[in-house]
Amino acid sequence: MKAKALSVKECTWMSEECHLLGELHGDSQRDGLCLPNIFRSKKVRPLTRTQTGPAYQVYHTARELLLEVLDRGAVRELIRRAAGVKAGANHQSREQGADLSEGEYAEALAWFSIVLQSGLTVGESSSFGSELTFRLDGWQGVLKRNSFQTSLLSLTRLEDGDKLEALSAFCSHITRRYQALYTPGHNLAVKKYSLSYQQGPCSLHLALLCDTSSGFICNMYLYCPEQLQRQSRRPVVEQVVRYLLGPFYRQRPLVQLDSSAWMEGRLSDVCSGLGVSIDFVPLLNDPTSSPVGPHQQQTSEGSPSHLQGWTGPALFPVSDLKGSEVDLFLPGLWGTLHIICINTFVLHTLQIQGSDRQVHLTEFTRALASQLAVDSSITVPVLPPLDSTSYQETRSSKRRTNMSSCHQLRENDQRAFSSAVRLHRWNRPGVCGLDNTGNSCYLNAVLQCLCSTVPLVEHLLSQDTRKELERSKCRVAEVFVRLLEKMWMGSSSSCAPVEARSVLCSILPQFNNYAQQDAQELLLYLLNALHDDLRKVAKRQLHSSIRQPRKDQNRNCSTAAESTIVSHLFEGQLSYMTVCMHCDQQAHSTQSFTVLSLPIPADIIKCSIQDCLSLFFEQTVLTGGEQMLCSVCELRRESTVLTCLDKPPEVLMLHLKRFGCKGKNQVKLRTNVSFSMKLNLSPFLSSSVQNTSYSSYCLYAVVNHTGNLNMGHYTALCHNALTRTWHCFDDSAVREVQDSLVQSPNSYMLLYSRKPFQKPKISGL
Repeated sequence: MKAKALSVKECTWMSEECHLLGELHGDSQRDGLCLPNIFRSKKVRPLTRTQTGPAYQVYHTARELLLEVLDRGAVRELIRRAAGVKAGANHQSREQGADLSEGEYAEALAWFSIVLQSGLTVGESSSFGSELTFRLDGWQGVLKRNSFQTSLLSLTRLEDGDKLEALSAFCSHITRRYQALYTPGHNLAVKKYSLSYQQGPCSLHLALLCDTSSGFICNMYLYCPEQLQRQSRRPVVEQVVRYLLGPFYRQRPLVQLDSSAWMEGRLSDVCSGLGVSIDFVPLLNDPTSSPVGPHQQQTSEGSPSHLQGWTGPALFPVSDLKGSEVDLFLPGLWGTLHIICINTFVLHTLQIQGSDRQVHLTEFTRALASQLAVDSSITVPVLPPLDSTSYQETRSSKRRTNMSSCHQLRENDQRAFSSAVRLHRWNRPGVCGLDNTGNSCYLNAVLQCLCSTVPLVEHLLSQDTRKELERSKCRVAEVFVRLLEKMWMGSSSSCAPVEARSVLCSILPQFNNYAQQDAQELLLYLLNALHDDLRKVAKRQLHSSIRQPRKDQNRNCSTAAESTIVSHLFEGQLSYMTVCMHCDQQAHSTQSFTVLSLPIPADIIKCSIQDCLSLFFEQTVLTGGEQMLCSVCELRRESTVLTCLDKPPEVLMLHLKRFGCKGKNQVKLRTNVSFSMKLNLSPFLSSSVQNTSYSSYCLYAVVNHTGNLNMGHYTALCHNALTRTWHCFDDSAVREVQDSLVQSPNSYMLLYSRKPFQKPKISGL
């Protein structure tokens, strides 16, 4: 490996990136905007503005803040494919990977630390390359023995698409961690950068979403224009902007963008439909940029200098330096690590605002890098603590007071103070908001309901289940378990279900878009996918435990392999009795169900959930073309059908059929369906289960839908078994609500449990 200076320089958008490929093929209306009116729809909000997340200050040293982001999970995301590459395994096996050990994580930090000790320089520095080589010559022996470097070198042998996938997973993890630490302001900027070093440019491009007031980098995207052009007909710049702004649509930001992306105003139309205002500005110090469009403004003079570009150290294979083109993987990795250092520097600068102390980026990076590989038992003073909460003027006086008191702590007490406060940062297991990754409220609402289903959570988070899932290579279940870990055992008030959405979209292509989707439909597909994965686990366990089963054992094994925690909790059975109205001949049949879709009485303003159940279970007369063939009469006769619950599930999920047709028009029924915390099913049970404990159910989750058929918003109300309180989940915004406020005219799905959930038994909780 050789050290070279990697330059990241702001640049304009190329004409091919702005090419309107969508005009060349297909239906532009179908493949165009992702239902822009969805983001204009009104959402249910509290009357007063509430603060989400912790309301107190959390302090970190610079090293602690960086390791909050560059944690073990981030390193694992980066190298988990390496073992498969070394073994020559296929793509699926590369997805599997064990947790990182302490030693492996320490080697990764040492590798980063060694190179970053050269620091970052704003702009380009001609002397940087020689200084970098001089600094790293003494470390070559250490780097050669570093297993983390070996893993990264193996990843450079991947195909370009797989390299981008690995970098994307790494960047997604980093940005999710940052979203939990810092809330940007209303004014943002999308900036594009080219990557190059002494030998030449790299085909990889970098796009950033920045907070213009502080220079904080809120989101990042590494991409190759050619690949984006192959996977979508939308212009590259539109795809990039959508990706960067996805987590921030609900904030309705004002975004600056280089005027080379003007596209005759088409990008403005796209973004305005998403609730985002675009101001096109010329690239700073670019004489070729000329004002275009009605939104043209001048770039702010006070824009942080590092947003124009920077130069920093990077390691490249010697063979790569002799080639004509730079590999994608290592420049992308180092560009991302530079961003982590810059963001740590920005938060440090924000903290010391107003003081006489000023630290330059180069010196800051060197000091920070020198601490990265330090043993965790050593006290970490040196740099002042960082405030991880977002900076708001209303808190400035309180922050100055807290900072002054913090600086009075003795040097050897600073780490203990920081750790003690950090432990109390978020202490509500199972109460975790989910970021909207682009019209994903339907997914977030469903995930919140499943997260509140305690028996499901207990089973999936058990050590035995997690081990078996890894062995059986159950992709959906593994991703869902990782998300549950964050929601129940994480330290943040919100997280982004990016991985879960990506996996679901890969197996369910109908959800791979930004259109409004049906939450009930997604819930059914998700439970089916989990059930299929858990069946694989059950079959594997049975095959390994029974070597030579007898015939009766085979039958029992087959039955056991078909049953999972999903079927045990959610699956019920309906019984149908069909009676011939001519000869009274009876025929019996059964049908399994997961969700009961209940009709709503027509043309009334208000009804109860009992009314909907009565309508579902009412006696039906089959006449005309629906007549049944009677086995006794041997003719089609009018018949009656009586429906009842033959096997009520442990968890009863009720879906209100609010979407239907009125004439030729599709409409939403806005009937206010009242429901209570207790549900009595006695009138609808078959004789075999009458007078049993299955007659009474307790409400624990509600999915609400506001808006209409073509545009709207989903939220969830869930009861937390640990805190014994209800919470409203509006994507990442979470607030506690009283029991009396759970009732809503917007209810769309109701989830009841046969027994009230108790405190979950989760290892480590």
